[in-house]
Amino acid sequence: MKKTTILALAFLVWGLVATPAAATATPAAAAQKIYWGDSVPKGWNGNWPPKFLTVPEKTRYERTTSYFELLEFIDMLKWSSDKVYVINMFTTSLRRICPAVVLASPRVTSPEEAVKSGKMVVYLQGNIHPYEPEGKEALLMLMREILFGKMKRALDNLIIIVCPCFNIDGNETWTLGEGTPHIIGSGNNAQNLNLNRDAVKLETIEVNGLYRTIFNRWDPTLIYDGHMMGRVQHGYAIGYATCTVPAAHPGPRGYVFDKLFPAVREATRKNFGLEVFTHGGTDNKWPPTIWNHEAAMWTNEAKFVANAYGLRNRMAILAETPGHESFERRIYASYALVAGILEYANAHGQEMQEICRNADREVVEAVKTKAESGELKNYVAGKYESWGKIDILAYKERNRSEYIPGTSVRAKIPAHMLAAPEVVKGVEDMTKPVGTAEATMPRGYLIPAELDFIAEKLRTHNVKVEVLAKPIKVTGEEFVIDKIGRGTGGGYNLVKLEGGFVKSAVKEFPAGTFRVDMAQPMANLAFYCLEPQAADGFVGWGVLDSYLKLIGADKRSVVYPIYKYFKILE
Repeated sequence: MKKTTILALAFLVWGLVATPAAATATPAAAAQKIYWGDSVPKGWNGNWPPKFLTVPEKTRYERTTSYFELLEFIDMLKWSSDKVYVINMFTTSLRRICPAVVLASPRVTSPEEAVKSGKMVVYLQGNIHPYEPEGKEALLMLMREILFGKMKRALDNLIIIVCPCFNIDGNETWTLGEGTPHIIGSGNNAQNLNLNRDAVKLETIEVNGLYRTIFNRWDPTLIYDGHMMGRVQHGYAIGYATCTVPAAHPGPRGYVFDKLFPAVREATRKNFGLEVFTHGGTDNKWPPTIWNHEAAMWTNEAKFVANAYGLRNRMAILAETPGHESFERRIYASYALVAGILEYANAHGQEMQEICRNADREVVEAVKTKAESGELKNYVAGKYESWGKIDILAYKERNRSEYIPGTSVRAKIPAHMLAAPEVVKGVEDMTKPVGTAEATMPRGYLIPAELDFIAEKLRTHNVKVEVLAKPIKVTGEEFVIDKIGRGTGGGYNLVKLEGGFVKSAVKEFPAGTFRVDMAQPMANLAFYCLEPQAADGFVGWGVLDSYLKLIGADKRSVVYPIYKYFKILE
């Protein structure tokens, strides 16, 4: 019988118990007013004095907030409440400061104070892609509501860190939009890099700042990342996903999928009149036969911030609104979903924290008890399989758009999508992540001193890395690279190594070598980054390209420079 890790076994258990949670994709039978298309409840955003209004509210949702207006709004919150603390997360290459706002009652100004409070820390992020600005605007409104409105109780049990506009430079690279808002930002940063593809390779100032300032110091139990899709055919106001990287501990991501999502789905329907469901798309048939993540560009690789965060044994949510709906509708849907998430987290924060702490303990215990023998395994690649048949909401007609009469502007939403969608029965729910290839998780990794940039990236990922003070002898295995190739993953060209592991005789490593002891909570993350055949680890993203070329890997078989040890002999 094939040996299995406790992590893989837990994943199999999750696959058995989670199926029913995905089965409620259509409206409840009880009478409930649902808002379809571009419709929103009248006065949904409340009645606020002028100083509390956001830019969209002031401009009939024709404009989105600029960087300067963002700073003005946050400054107004500081002058109006004693529950605000502002962190400067990083300074961009164009010398702009990115603010993150800590909301807490009483005010909290350090991670140490947050730990002492015992409250769960939640991180909310918008505008990683500034042409998707509804998350930014919804978070500004939610901060207002949490500090001064009907959501004040969210601070009873939560410390909420809000970064409304993560891609500051992209926000200020203005271009013409389609419909509203009329002018939008760029998707990339000032170096023309996509910040939501930098979660592993860490090339950007922005993601490095997020990890070092927020993730590593404040250790949020749950993070949320707001987005917008393109034109879709489904009938949901917003779609959500959690981490689907098979290498991540299944406990936190299983909790989000099994417990949080169904509860938030019901709360969003009840409190806001919106139908929300798993982030996905159809196979472009009518009636559709498949509902899957990949149609919505959500792969089970770690390149996305929310996916990579799951490798830390924490909870993560990414959500996307349909791109064809009006700006106000998209803000409303984002607002509604985050409000539901915060309501759930406020009521279940202690339980959520314990799920994550248990995952930390289980990861460390598995390494301590199984790594030396070589029986500890984890996944380096995965795919999506079916949870079973579900019913979904979709529109039969394609999502085309026509010019608004008398203008040169295409309508955001076609007329037929203003009404209720159809219920399509018996669609295959292809959103279940499963591992397809695995490798042995070692007791630790040994990294040559000249690869100090690898050690630095690991530390930014919050992986503990030490430097050997004296030589050590170990047993383990090393990967022999036979060929360097290229492949595609999640729409990107990635490095693919061909070769295999071989057991090695006793090897000695000198003082100055970097050592990663895997008996730490970040073991799954270290494994995914360092494994030579991980779907999109350091090798996949080309972090080691120059070094591999230097040692001749492009011309002959060579040994992968990062060694996996199972036992230290002396």
